[in-house]
Amino acid sequence: MTGRANQPRDLVWDLEDFRSPDNAMRFFNLFKNSFMVYSSSVEKLYCAYSSQLTGPMDRKRMVVLPDFNQFESIFSRINATAVSETSIVIYPKVIQGKTRLLLSGHAKPAGTIETLPLKQGLKALKMGYFDQNPISPALMLGDLREFPEKPLPYLRLHSINCAQLTSLSDFERRDISKGAWAKLVNFM
Repeated sequence: MTGRANQPRDLVWDLEDFRSPDNAMRFFNLFKNSFMVYSSSVEKLYCAYSSQLTGPMDRKRMVVLPDFNQFESIFSRINATAVSETSIVIYPKVIQGKTRLLLSGHAKPAGTIETLPLKQGLKALKMGYFDQNPISPALMLGDLREFPEKPLPYLRLHSINCAQLTSLSDFERRDISKGAWAKLVNFM
């Protein structure tokens, strides 16, 4: 359940299969504190955190370190049944000589995969254009990935279904939903 110093093991992300762990870490840090991070082992959502790359060259790990001084940025009693994987991925792509961030996922109207620039993609995601409903996006262990054909990282988003958080008050559920989008405004 927890690692050293009571660090939940699902906040230690293994990067040893990545061909470029440093590149993956830099990509993750673009979104640091923008997406909430979920830990299923302690059933918490963290809005404020830092990250560190640790380990020898062949066994790199990224450790997500919650900021416990910002206790108002930690949501407890988030059961795993309220968290589900989405079809949404965010990745970099070089377009006309410049690196752009793109968001891709199953578009609700046609059911096909659609790719949009990140800014427009996040707005569409918030309005419910992708998957089935508007979502409260979050990241968790395994969401930082690398494309198999090249050493290019991407993020697979999870969704927090606030309606399933029945042990929380309406206020807490609304706070989670608002918190999920509050810091993403920088990308929209």
